[in-house]
Amino acid sequence: MSKKLKNALLTLKYPFWHLQDAIRNYKLKHLRIGKVKQRNKSSSYDDFEIVNISWDVHWMTNLYLAVIIRDYLRFFIKNTPAIGNTVFDEIDITKAMSDEENEFYAKKWNSLVNSTADEFDELAKLLRGDVKADEDYQTLEKREKELIKKAFADLAYIFDELFW
Repeated sequence: MSKKLKNALLTLKYPFWHLQDAIRNYKLKHLRIGKVKQRNKSSSYDDFEIVNISWDVHWMTNLYLAVIIRDYLRFFIKNTPAIGNTVFDEIDITKAMSDEENEFYAKKWNSLVNSTADEFDELAKLLRGDVKADEDYQTLEKREKELIKKAFADLAYIFDELFW
């Protein structure tokens, strides 16, 4: 093969590899986290699975789950008028509440769900590495483990009430 032909082929390869890298980066920035699919057509609407998940999701599943939980909690509290029973202390919820009581418990429920979402937001920041550089690895790892326990404990506390 002549030198001119080799150089011509090399110059053609560079744009090809450059284009492949650009496509790969685009795909990594636009991952498919899945699509809801009914298991079978005759089943009820709540018998589903998540399909078509991008292969590249698996290497950051912890971050994706933290972000999904955070965003779904914020969406839920923004769009759901119901108040979770976990905020009622020792009040008889079968009796009618006054508007002031209703507003108080709605704010309490909103605050509880949003604080749980905030914990998952902080967890996502830790998982991404968006932290101060003055903390060493062991301190960050300890803080991450504590935050994971607290965030999931708070999610478990409100989990049963996340429906409407």
